Order: sequence, then C-alpha cells, then structure tokens
Amino acid sequence: MKSKHSNITIAILGGIILLGLLILVIYLPSPRFQNEVKLETNRSLSEVLGREFSVGAVEFHFPFTVLISDVAIASRDSLVRGQLLCAPRIKLQAHPWYSAARRRLVIGKVEVTDAVVCLVRDSSGAWNFDGLFKSDTTKPKGKLNLPPLSVEDISFKNLSVSIETPGNKQQVQDIDIQLGLKMGGDKLSATLKKIRAYDKTRNINLTKGSGDFALSGDTIKLNNFDLNTGNSRINLSVKFNPRTQEIDLSQLDLNIGMAEIPRIIRSEGQDWSGNVAVSGNLKGSLSSPQGSLSIRSRELKINGLELSGLDVKIQVKDTLVTLTKLYLNAGKGNIEGQGRVDLKNRVYDFTLLFNQSDFGAALAKGSAPLKTEINGDLRIKGRGFDPPKARATVDLILNKSLVNSIPVDQLICNLVYADQTVSIEKFDLASGQAKLKVKGDIFKDALSVDVETDEIELDQFGALLGMKDLQGKLRFTGLISGLTKDPDVIGTFRLKEAVISNVSCLYFDGSMSLKQVVSKPQGDGKFVATGLSIGGQDIERVELLTELRGLDWGGLSLHVVKDSITEALATGMVEIKGKQINLAISKLFYNFGDQTVVNSQPIHLSIEGSNIKLEPTKLIAGRGSLALEGFYHSDKSIYLELNGDAIDSRRIVELLNLKKTVHGLLDFDIKIAGSLNAPEMAASLTLNNARFEQFTADRVAIDCRYVDQVFNLSKLTVTRYGQLSEITLSIPINLGMGPGAGKLLDKPMSGEITLRDIGTWAFFPMAELLSVYEGKVDLSVKLSGTPVKPLLSGEMTIANAKMVLRPFGMYLHKVQAFAHFNADSLVIDNITASTENQGKVEIKRGEIILSKFIPTTMYFLIVVDKAPVRNIPFIEGNVNARIEIGGTVNYPKIKGEVFANSALITLPFAPAEEPPPPEGGSKPMDLDLSITGSQGIWLRNADADIELKIENLNVRMQQNVLFLSGRLETIRGEYRFLDRRFDITEGQLTFTNAAVINPELNLSAQTELSDEARTKVFLKVGGSALQPKLSFSSDPSMSEQDILTMMSAGMKLEGEGNGDLTEQFINRGADYLSNMLGGLIQKKTGLVDVVKMKTYTGQEKGAQVTLGKYVTRNVFVSYTRGFAADLSDEFRAEYLFGKRSALFIQRSKDENSEEPKINLGIRMKFKY
Repeated sequence: MKSKHSNITIAILGGIILLGLLILVIYLPSPRFQNEVKLETNRSLSEVLGREFSVGAVEFHFPFTVLISDVAIASRDSLVRGQLLCAPRIKLQAHPWYSAARRRLVIGKVEVTDAVVCLVRDSSGAWNFDGLFKSDTTKPKGKLNLPPLSVEDISFKNLSVSIETPGNKQQVQDIDIQLGLKMGGDKLSATLKKIRAYDKTRNINLTKGSGDFALSGDTIKLNNFDLNTGNSRINLSVKFNPRTQEIDLSQLDLNIGMAEIPRIIRSEGQDWSGNVAVSGNLKGSLSSPQGSLSIRSRELKINGLELSGLDVKIQVKDTLVTLTKLYLNAGKGNIEGQGRVDLKNRVYDFTLLFNQSDFGAALAKGSAPLKTEINGDLRIKGRGFDPPKARATVDLILNKSLVNSIPVDQLICNLVYADQTVSIEKFDLASGQAKLKVKGDIFKDALSVDVETDEIELDQFGALLGMKDLQGKLRFTGLISGLTKDPDVIGTFRLKEAVISNVSCLYFDGSMSLKQVVSKPQGDGKFVATGLSIGGQDIERVELLTELRGLDWGGLSLHVVKDSITEALATGMVEIKGKQINLAISKLFYNFGDQTVVNSQPIHLSIEGSNIKLEPTKLIAGRGSLALEGFYHSDKSIYLELNGDAIDSRRIVELLNLKKTVHGLLDFDIKIAGSLNAPEMAASLTLNNARFEQFTADRVAIDCRYVDQVFNLSKLTVTRYGQLSEITLSIPINLGMGPGAGKLLDKPMSGEITLRDIGTWAFFPMAELLSVYEGKVDLSVKLSGTPVKPLLSGEMTIANAKMVLRPFGMYLHKVQAFAHFNADSLVIDNITASTENQGKVEIKRGEIILSKFIPTTMYFLIVVDKAPVRNIPFIEGNVNARIEIGGTVNYPKIKGEVFANSALITLPFAPAEEPPPPEGGSKPMDLDLSITGSQGIWLRNADADIELKIENLNVRMQQNVLFLSGRLETIRGEYRFLDRRFDITEGQLTFTNAAVINPELNLSAQTELSDEARTKVFLKVGGSALQPKLSFSSDPSMSEQDILTMMSAGMKLEGEGNGDLTEQFINRGADYLSNMLGGLIQKKTGLVDVVKMKTYTGQEKGAQVTLGKYVTRNVFVSYTRGFAADLSDEFRAEYLFGKRSALFIQRSKDENSEEPKINLGIRMKFKY
C-alpha cells in the first residue's frame, strides 16, 4: 500500500514538473517576457553599477540558455558620455537548482565575443571605472556590496582593450581570456585559467597566464600569479591590506627580457639586450617591513649602456635599508659599493670604490670614443632628506687614473652641503704639470667661486676633444660671484703657441667681465690674437672688442692687421628684436697698399629666420664708389642691385687676390631678381682704357639680360684704336641653383659678332701650340643653331702678325691669314709667314672644329722653307719641311718630312741630365718626323766636333717622350781625348728607337804625335754615346799603355829615344794650348765651322793653323797657314754633289817653291 502511494506521489510530482517545464517553454520565449526581463535587467544593473547599463535584446532558449546582445556599460554616468564596455553578444548558461540552493545566481558558462573595453583616466587622475559598484550604505563607508554571482567559466574571445590617458592612447587587440568568477557582498574571487594576447603595434605576445585573485573585505590576495611573454616571465604571490598596510610578499620571481622593453615603451631605434633577474620577499607593515631584494644580470645592454655584470643586493629591516652589495662590471674594471639608509632617523651613508673603471666600455655608444681607467673612491654621507634641514658631505679621491690617455694624477674634491649652501672646500686636479684649483661657496641666493689654473699643455687634451694636432699652453683665472640664479663672471686667459688643425697663433689673450648672465647680461670683452696663421695666410694681429648690454643689443669692433700694408677695421652694433637681428656697421675700412675701401654711410643688415635684407648702402673704393642693396626671403626670392662708378679694375683683382693683371675704370649697373632657381638679371658695364694680358681697348661696354634661362647680350662694344667692334648674342644657359647650374641648354641661339683689329687675345685657347703677340685681327661671324650644335658663318683675317710656333720654337713674322667659318668649324684658307734668315712658312689649308664654341679637333698642312727649328732636346736646325698637324688642341699630333739644311746636335758622350720640363707642365703631344740632310749637320760636345749627314732619321714623340731611330754618317771632324784632337776618318751614329737619346757609336779617327818619329795614333770609338768605349793603335806599333803615356806625358815609360825631356814637355804643353785655343775660337766667335792648330818639333818644328767654313750650302772652303820654320800655306775648296760625292780643288805653296801647286780631284763614297 505504501509502495502504491509512493508511486502516485512520484507521478504527481513528475506531472507538476512537466507542467512547469511546459509553462516555461511556452512563456519564456514570448516577446513580452523577454522585454520585461530586458527592462528589469537595465534597471537593476544600472542601480547596482551606479551608472547607465543597456541591453539591446534578451533571448531565452530551452532549457536555461540566455543570449544577450548589444550590452553596454557607460563610461561615466551616461552612455552619451562614452562606453566602458561594449559587447555585441553574450551567451549565458544558468543553473537554476544551484542558484536556488546557494541563494546566489550560479552561471555555468559565459561566452563574451568581440567585446571592447575602454579605460579612460581624466586630467585629475580619476579612472572611468572608479565607483563601478554602488556602496552598501548599511556598512562602513567604502565597503563594497557586490551582487551575488558565481560563474564557473567565463571566456572572452577577441577582446579589445584600450587605455587612454591625457596625451596618450594605447590599444591591445586579439585578447582571449578564460577564468572563473565568484562574488557577493564584499568578497570576490577569480581564477585565471589561461590568457593569450598579441599587441601588433609593439610586437608583444602574451603566451601564458594563470593564478588566483581574491578580494575579501580590505584584503587583496594574489596567489601563484604567473605571466609569460616571449622572453620575460613573472611569478608573484602577495597579500596586502590597504587599511592596515600589512603586506606579505611571499614570492617575487621576475625575469625581464630587455629586448622587449623598447617595444613596450614604444621607443624605436634603441638597442636593448640581455636579461635581468629580480627576486625578493617582504613581510610586515609598510612602515616597518622586513625582506630582501636581489637584482642580477650578465651582458646587459640598455641603449648604449653596456654592463658585463650587474649584481645588487638590498636588505630591509624595519626602517633600515642596507645596500649589502653593489657590483658593476664593464671592460676590465669594475665599481663596488655598499651603504645604508635609516629612514626613521633620516641618516644615509654610501661608498663607491672604482677599480680601473672603464666608463668608455659602459658608454660604448658615444660618438667620440671614450677610454677611462678610474681608480679611487667616492663617499656620500649625510642626514635629512628635506633640503632646508639636510646636511651632507661628498668626498671624491682619484689617483693614477686615465681619461682617453690623459693622466689624472690626483683629484681631491671635498663638498659640504649645510643650510642650503654648497661649500667647495677643496677641488684640486693635477694632470701632468697642469693644475686646476676651484674654491668657493654656493649659497641659496648667492655664490662666490674662484677658478685658477697653472700653465696647461693642451696637447694632452687633443685626443679627448677629437683634435689630434691640438697644441698650446693655457693659463686661466676667473671669478663667478653674485646671485646664484643670475651670477657675474670675470675672467682672463692667455693661450700661447697654439695650434689647431691648419690654424696657429703665437699669443691669444683675452679678458671679459659679464654681469647678470641669465636675466640681462651686460659686460665687455677684449680678445687679441698675435702672430696668427690660417692656412697659407699670415696675420700679424687680430683685436676684437665686444660690448653687451642685455639680450637685445651689443656692440663690437674688429681690427685686423695682416702686414705693414694690409689692414681692416669694422665697428658696429647688433640689436635683437624678437626673432629679428639687426646689424649696423658704422665704420668699415680696408686698406691694401694704396687700395682703400671705406663706407660712406652706416651699413644696415637685418636677419629674421631665413629672411635677409640689406638696406641701401655705399662704399668708396679708391676714386670710385659702389652702391648696393637687396634682400633674400625664405621662399628663395632674391633681389640685388649693384651700382659701380669709376671702379679701378686693378683694385678688384688685388682685393680678390687674383693672379691676373687687369687695368681700366669700370662703371656698372647690375640688377638681379626672381628666385635662386630661376633668377632674372639685367646688367650694364663700361670699362675704359681696358688692359688684360695681351688685350687692350679704349672702351668696353656691355648691356645684357637674363630671363627664362636665356642670356641676351644686347650689346657688347669694344673700341680699339678708333675701330668699333660689336657683339650681340642670345644664348640659352641655366644660371640658377641646382645640379644643372651653369650649363648651356640645347635650345636655339642667335648672334652676330663684328670685331675690328681686336688683338691677339682670341688665340689664348691655342697658347700651348701657338703664341700670338702682335697683329691685326678682323672677324665677322653670325651665329645660329644651338650651343650644342652651333652654326657659324663669316670670315676672319690676320695681317702683319708675329707669333711663335711653340712645338718647334719657330718665330714667325709678317703673318698674313685668311679664314672663314663653316657651320661648326673655322676653315683656314691660307696663311703665309716669314722666319729668321729669310725663311718662309705657309699653311696651305687647315680646319679647327668647334664644340660649344671651344676649339677641339684640328688639321693644318704646313710647308716650311729654310725655317729654324728648336725645342727638340739637344737639337737645333734650319730645315725645309712639309708638316701636318692634327689631333686636338689639348693633344696635338704632328707628322711630316724634314730636310735639314743645317743642324747642331749637342748630345754629350757621357751621362747627362734630361732637359728640364716646361714650367707649369706641358700638354701631351705626339710627333712623327722623317729627317734627312746631306751636310752642315754638326755634332758638338765636350768630346767631339763632327760634321754629319743624315740618311734617314725618324724623330717620334709619344706623350712627350722622345724616340729617335736612324743613322748619321760622318763627313769630317775631330774627337778629343787627353787634350788631343783626333781627325775623324769615317764613322756612323746609329739611333735604335730608344726613349733615351743614346746612339751607338762607330767612329774611326787618327792623330799625329809631335815626336821625332811622327807617330800616328789611331782611335776606334764604339759603345754608346752615354758609355763610349775607346781602343788605340799606332804606327809604328806600340802598346796601348805606351800610346796613352805618349799622348799624356810626351814620352814612353822605357826612357829610350825620349830625346830632350824639356822639349817634350814644351811640345806637350803647346799641343794642349793649341787644342784649347782652337775650341775657344770656334765656340766664342761662331765665324768658322772648323778650327785646327798643330805644332811640330825637330827639324821642321813650328806651328800650323787651319780654318774651314761652309760659304754656301754645297761649298766648303778651308785655309791652312804655317808659322815659324814652316811658312807654307794651303787653300782648299770642295763642291758637294749628291749624298756621297765631292769635287775639290787645292792650291798649296811652301817656302822653297816660288810657284804654287794646284790639284784637282773628286771624292766618292760607295755604300754596299
């Protein structure tokens, strides 16, 4: 029966439950119910949160799932003022049975998707989440009254959090969080199960997170709170009561990857690396805690600060904080320290020990390399933290230290702080022989500090200042006194024998006095430099006087004496009005010899930012004057007007130190306007009695304009000797600023040039080839085309000119030239000229190609008759030639055929110095000449006097290096050895195409000794000109030793047959004197080609003289006369025909014959 009743009860309860579920299924989805829930939720949560709460829609799904959309919590009181939370979708799964049993809302799972949280702090420091839950008025003030809520699993997906503070906004997106939450009344607990977030802007990835958070009344507790990023980790367990100030930090384990710090603080371009490990614990109240803190790191780099090791240990007990260990290591040195702070008694004491400390290794990022080795200690000891009541002492002692190789032998510094006053008890620095002393007091409102140095050698500070060549000796004395915030400064110094880079100064003295440095500086200064050298310029004395009256104006005077004839003086005032600086120069004076420039009125110049304005001013230059005014604005617009009246052009050249000579009085008006990139210019210049190099003119006048990158020369007139020359041009050219400045533009141009007797200056571009220094030049040309491809038409004539053809040293006079212009070339129609000795030169045709009006390539055909040739090393001559000159003006190439009418070769038969190169360096030149000559070509040097004939000699020059090839044969002459003359019988000189002029020699010669046997000595000369080789033979035969003895001493070594020794020495002396006199006569007079003098002994003793000369090109005559015992005479004439043949006639008469003898013969040589 009981079983039956229980079954009925179960059935009834099941029916009731099913009926309730049916009612819920029917009623909950109804719009009316959902709307009522929405309104009630908005009302109740707005009341609980203390601000407006809004839900867009609420949906119920069976069995207990709730979907809430468009949830918003106001940032302050109303949603109109912003949102603290915005969630498009929230899904809840509730547990009604647990909620009823536990009397709180128990939610099994909450999913929040795409939520946005905005945390804002205003200027007063209040956050928008302050007062988020309404306080319980039934409990003490400040107590929380949280709604009863329990959520087993809360998931935030794609959460975005932004944090805004005044002037800064940061946002983290893509946050996923999973946690459990339980709260009610004044208790709240949360369990963080996992967290993941990525900050794209900082590239920080939060990979792991877990821990427990609890809030119970006034106690906050974190247990095993763990967060991990890529390189950093924190593990924290702490309990804290803000009301009682009790704290229990049981675990702090922090490992920071320093590479993440710049990304976290958003500081780009900084180099951080290494890891810092921090561990610690703390227990007790904040007023008397107990604990320890340890900081460790190895190879730490923080934006230029590099430490090899860092170790810090701190102990805290009640109010005593003890630094038990401080160790910093950088390079090979380190810093060790320890100390303590008694917070209750406000007493502190710290000590640092420096052991070869290298601050340069720690601060390696500095632009200037720093290397230190500091040894010493620093102690800071004091009482009190309040500046008005605090007392402290600072003692620093350094010994045997180095700063960038500068020795710091000793530094003793004692500072005392008491009653808001810093007393410099002692500051003594010794570095080598340099000593610096500072002593004084710095009060709250006043100070007095003395600074004094001994004579300091500045070279030891060059490395520290980055000046390797710094030299000098400095002595300084100064006093800083007056108000602390606005002190006065007085100082004097002397710098002796100073050198900085290319500037040197024998003495630099200075003194200054300055009051109220900060607020309204007023003072005077005098600076004098004596024996100044800047680059290559020497200046005797520079004196600068300055006067400062506040920050708005001051005066200065600069006096420069360069030497006894050069002096400059400027006196003026500087005024500052806001951003504008006004400079007024009341006196300007410059003197160079008799050249003087002064101002006739004050010069006013104003500068405001990049705007510059020059007021109208006038300068007196000699007897002339210069007026100028202008401005430059920040938009690059410019205006400049110059007006010159009777300016001596020599003064301008001398003032600018140009190495040119210009004469004439210059009048000009120049106006420049527009912008720097596109300027516009108009100019008018007149130069009277002009002279420049070889150019002279009675008057030169120019009118021109420059607009739209076109230079228009309206008129250029030159008046010379009553003749008027005119030029008009329109040329496109870029005269603005930028990469294309100064370049000709490929645009149409036009012009007409008419020059009448303009002078020879037009030939300056060809000065290396042709030097023209006199003549009448007329030119008429019309221009068209473009500067790149000019088209010219017209003609040019030269009359009665004088010039020098430089490659050959050929002087030309009576030059007559006719040429015309054809498109881009100057065509030579005909040029004729005369040379010395009635020679002639004719240019039968020629052409010069012009590129941008500059002569480039050229061609000339030159025919020469009896013209002199010079400028070839060791060779001069008179030639007939046909020569072609081509190549370019800067690199001429010359070739042709030359017949030598006569020539003189001075090549020595011994090593000789090369001829000196032309002054200033010559332009490269190629030369290829084929030279022939039948006679009259003499080789004369200290060893020989030989007449030669040239069969074929090739003279080549490449890049100014001379090459000779070919052979020369002897006709007659002599070779000198041991003061004796050997008559040349035959021989050749052969050139072998070498860069050094050193022909091979093959000469045969003979002489007759003055002994009784009339010994003949034969000489063979071989080898080369620079290293000749001699061999001797004789008839009658003797050894070479006897031959040399006979020629030098006049006797053999054996002593037999020497005859009268005195007579032999007299004969030898006579031979020596006759040879010497013959050479002098020939060299000094130049009237004859051959001079011979002989002496005889024995029965026919006496003397004989022979003179010979070419009377015409093909006729050689000689005359021989005897003296003393031999009174015979002889006349001989040779007529040369062909290269190797001669017809001769000889008349002779001796003292025993009354009738002269006449011989007729022919001499022929054959080559086979």
